[in-house]
Amino acid sequence: MLAARSLSLLLLLLPAAAGADSTAMKAHKRDVAAVAVAGDVVASGGDDGTVVVWNGTAPGPTRESDDGAVKAVAVAPDGKTVAIGTMYGQLSLWDAGAKKDLFTAKGHGGRINGIAFFPDGKTFATASVDQSVKVFDTGGKELVKLEGKYNVFAVAVSADGKLLLSCNSNGEVTSWNVKTKKPAAAYVPGKGECHALALTGDGKALAVGYGDGTVVVVEPGSGKELRRAKVSDSINALAFSGDGKTIAAATQADELALIDDAQNVKTLKGHARPLTGVAFKRDGAIVTRSMDMTVRVWK
Repeated sequence: MLAARSLSLLLLLLPAAAGADSTAMKAHKRDVAAVAVAGDVVASGGDDGTVVVWNGTAPGPTRESDDGAVKAVAVAPDGKTVAIGTMYGQLSLWDAGAKKDLFTAKGHGGRINGIAFFPDGKTFATASVDQSVKVFDTGGKELVKLEGKYNVFAVAVSADGKLLLSCNSNGEVTSWNVKTKKPAAAYVPGKGECHALALTGDGKALAVGYGDGTVVVVEPGSGKELRRAKVSDSINALAFSGDGKTIAAATQADELALIDDAQNVKTLKGHARPLTGVAFKRDGAIVTRSMDMTVRVWK
């Protein structure tokens, strides 16, 4: 994803991680459908049913799924365990160091699209095409089920654990009250399906990505719009940089789009097929996944 087109001098002010150098990481035999980062730990999941925890740019501990394609992964805050969701709704927690499952259960009635850990590392949320968001503990116990009306494509948890947000195929973003099991707020900041959410570290801004390439940044509690930008194609995933000044967008156009806080857009090319996930490492590097069967690190 490396041919960068400067749209303004302001683009030169983007962080070093937005540069054009990237490294392809190959281990999966089919599309890479999921990627997650915790600190400097990177895990990826593929349509080949494998989950890989990477040692730098080399594949490390690897797990084979017995329930088909892996569609969602999340790394616990301690970097030691990986939550895994599959095409058919199976949910697992895997100790990558010991190379053993801590639990495996039927988590949802259909594909699990997203997983996000709460900051305590003891609970995590899942999103599914069965129109629900659930919260599980690391023992596999279902603690909460939050039901909606549409396929849920993404879920996010704030760094303080106070906000649980999801978005769906109707373009709606929901802020959930986990205790009452009801929406605390719901709003539709864009048009079409919403496939991506990302929160800033302080939880004050939420980026929402839509099928028409629009990225809308809102106040997560109220839905008040703060700013918006447009990229070349559908948004498949979003991530905020650590300082909250840059949004990385994985697009259907085989491009990594970088959006600064003045809504300037810079695109990078390197993948050969659409990007399906993006995350920032602690050092500011960007990790992407793609339908070209590779994970790529951008520095």
